Amino acid sequence: MSSYSWIRILLLVLALLRSCSSAKVTYDSNALIINGQRRIIFSGAVHYPRSTVEMWPDIIQKAKDGGLDAIETYIFWDRHEPVRRAYDFSGNLDFIKFLKLIQDGGLFVILRIGPYVCAEWNYGGFPLWLHNIPGIVLRTDNPIYKNEM
Repeated sequence: MSSYSWIRILLLVLALLRSCSSAKVTYDSNALIINGQRRIIFSGAVHYPRSTVEMWPDIIQKAKDGGLDAIETYIFWDRHEPVRRAYDFSGNLDFIKFLKLIQDGGLFVILRIGPYVCAEWNYGGFPLWLHNIPGIVLRTDNPIYKNEM
């Protein structure tokens, strides 16, 4: 497994540990097994930066009422680091608050940490400043890219 994969797994685990209660998740060839119960997850995408914080509880409730048991979302690098080394997790970029609201609503989260966002998002969710770094090659095993990621 590449170091890139390990970093992605570590970030996912840290985000989940900080924001969600503990659940034992395993799988077999047929389904996910969550806390000993075989589950098929029905999820829908809700991208937190595309709505206001005030809208989140209603969106989450509507997802639950519609039969979903999970909400999938990306982490949007371009929104959280619009300027290199300047981070923003305020307002509708507070994904920890968003994840906690989903959990409080009784739903699971499928967290897509990226770094690439494949959701009709400008520049794939990469911050535009990446383009100006000499020697960078995006979405490759490029050390400059991996260092920024």
